[in-house]
Amino acid sequence: MTYVYEDGIEGFEAKESRLYTMSRKGTFFGIHYREEADPLTKFISVVKGRGLDYVIDLRKDSATYLKWEEIELSEENALAVLVPAGIGHGFLAMEDNTMQFFAIDKSGTDGHSKQLNYTEKKISLKLPIPVTDISDYDLNAPFLD
Repeated sequence: MTYVYEDGIEGFEAKESRLYTMSRKGTFFGIHYREEADPLTKFISVVKGRGLDYVIDLRKDSATYLKWEEIELSEENALAVLVPAGIGHGFLAMEDNTMQFFAIDKSGTDGHSKQLNYTEKKISLKLPIPVTDISDYDLNAPFLD
């Protein structure tokens, strides 16, 4: 389902925003998430280029636990993804110089964000192209217990 919001998103007020540039096709960012006990909502879109956004259900009590979806975000389709607490988020740049807009509803980095290795076998993300660039932080992310 796609929703168009012209007057904002009820319940979401951006406190911080960032613009990330992924200079190379195949750059992967994530998987990052926030537990439901300390919620944080993310709003993600692409303002230049094209990428695949991955949302992964990491809520252990959910009927869709460990299921994931892939959403193409691009400057052409102007779609955005709203990611609530308990849902993991990853992003794969599909073009050089892709720019991702990222907004959150809390200020500051308080150390409560968690991460998960994108190669986790229990999730089995199916990436259409190889990962060419990834930060050490994401590459060395933990696996599920």
